[in-house]
Amino acid sequence: MRLSTRKGFALPIALGSMIVIGMILAGVFFAATQENRAGRNTLYQERAFRAAEFGLNYGYGRWDNSKMTQLANGAVTTITYDSSAKGWTSSLSVTRLNDNTYWLVSTGSAGSGVTQARHRTGVVLRVGYPNINFLAALTVKGQIKLGGSSYTTGQDTPPAGWNCPPAGTTRPGIATDDSTNIDMSGCTNLTCVDGNPKLLQSPAVADTNTFFTYGSDANWATLTAAANLVFPGNTTVTGTAPSYNADGSCNTLNVYNWGDPNRAVPSGTCESYFPIIYFKGTGTSTNISGGVGQGILLVDGDLVVNGGFMWYGPVIVRGHLSTQGTGGHFNGAVMAADVDFEQNSVLGNAVIDYSACAIQSAMVGAGIPKRVKQRAWAEMY
Repeated sequence: MRLSTRKGFALPIALGSMIVIGMILAGVFFAATQENRAGRNTLYQERAFRAAEFGLNYGYGRWDNSKMTQLANGAVTTITYDSSAKGWTSSLSVTRLNDNTYWLVSTGSAGSGVTQARHRTGVVLRVGYPNINFLAALTVKGQIKLGGSSYTTGQDTPPAGWNCPPAGTTRPGIATDDSTNIDMSGCTNLTCVDGNPKLLQSPAVADTNTFFTYGSDANWATLTAAANLVFPGNTTVTGTAPSYNADGSCNTLNVYNWGDPNRAVPSGTCESYFPIIYFKGTGTSTNISGGVGQGILLVDGDLVVNGGFMWYGPVIVRGHLSTQGTGGHFNGAVMAADVDFEQNSVLGNAVIDYSACAIQSAMVGAGIPKRVKQRAWAEMY
């Protein structure tokens, strides 16, 4: 009898099943790994994008005119924000394109090693500078009394030691809406005033826009909102002076540091600090005695100056202006809107020198950055 060999098929089926199951598991593992990597990459890409946007927003929100205006056209400065402890970093480069336009490019990075993402975004900013219409060295609405040893001149006077262009055209000494409002009992025939002309009578003085609207980019509300230092009304300030940190940088946290107009040798970092200083509160009186400062001085109420206080830049007072005793020395221009119709007085040893350079330097330092109206933002990858 012949016996036949019976071959089994269970083993091949089992091996085949194991191979198929292994392939399925490998596929599932591969798909899960790819999904995990894709998710992680997306997370890092999004984090890098947010880091880049943070750099733009931080640079825009904390714009420092005192530093940026020092850049020459075409020059670039870089600011790095290190948040590596949180898993990302951002580097911001600022390029000055022309006098008032800047190109900001922010590079955000997230992750490390082979798992790292980078994203770049950019924005174009235009810095809007106030354009204050100074009609004269002293523009005053309402009555004003001149006398003592005071002196007001529209002769353009560049401050000593400043990097200024040559003196420009002589401006009027005093501008008023009504020349009969001027009491010259202590200044016969305007001997204490110089300018071309000495006295300008103009209807523009009666226009509130002259005092509170400063071109298309700024007005009283925007300037006061952008103030670096805000004081309450009925405040007395004595002996303002530059203040420096241990590393030599300008200590802008000191509320009595109003910049350094004296231009000492060697130069200090506060020379480029032109703060907007705002004394808030209508119906109040601000008293300033002694010290120095530069920038834009805004006063809601009245301003009383004595003790030889020296200021470089525009001064705009909503109330009335009064100088007493040794008075003050103003380099730039002064406007008193006198909304309460009290008598202004420039007495004592007060001096008001018109200075186009001091005005321009202060207004550039007070520039307000804005994104350009069309296509300001770009994703650069």
